[in-house]
Amino acid sequence: MSGRPTPPQREALLCWASVILSLAVLALLGRAVPFVGSLVGAAAVAAFLWAPTPLLERRGQDARDGGWRFDRLGTDLLYGLGACAVVLPLFALGFHLFVTAAPESLRALVTPYTGPAHPLSLRWPDAAAGWLDLGGRVLGNGAVALSEEYFYRGYLTLRFEERWPPRRSILGAPLGRAAVLAAALFALGHLLEPAPWRLAVFFPALLFAWLRARTGTIVGAAICHWLCNVALLLLERASFG
Repeated sequence: MSGRPTPPQREALLCWASVILSLAVLALLGRAVPFVGSLVGAAAVAAFLWAPTPLLERRGQDARDGGWRFDRLGTDLLYGLGACAVVLPLFALGFHLFVTAAPESLRALVTPYTGPAHPLSLRWPDAAAGWLDLGGRVLGNGAVALSEEYFYRGYLTLRFEERWPPRRSILGAPLGRAAVLAAALFALGHLLEPAPWRLAVFFPALLFAWLRARTGTIVGAAICHWLCNVALLLLERASFG
């Protein structure tokens, strides 16, 4: 006789805790062994992509149920790029105003940025090694965005919605407690590198949740997530070198 199935929200929380705890242990080991520390990012991508698979299969589901599908690419591109067209200019303006106008003591308290900010202008690498580093960061952010969206907006949100179905629609997308809880766990997971400002990712996570709910896949959310990461990378280079 098989036991009672694990409630979906408990399964999701246990999966999240197991992955984050494993990555935390790896990060701690990395402080003593730099080579191990360099593997944390790749291990996170692998864990976020792999961990949901056996749990989905156990309930007769697969990756498509978690939003891993590419048959709506036109819609995903439309919504992902459209969301970025609205949000990123406003974010860039707010970023620039804050880092140039806020007192340095406040900036040091709520951001990782120290020292005076330069006038906002795009600074491209001046050597091949710099271009390789920038290209690697852009591609790496793509892998991170796709894996995190599959894990948080795909698998975790799917499980939470099985327990707490969305009861309201926001601009055509059904959203509710599940999206907020997944966004909160997304923010807490970023504390693997302890810093209070990392909790701010809770807010873009709500946008990614809207995209997932609006398109029915994680692809549009991953595109938006990736472009947000790249935009922040370029803004940091432009303001602080």
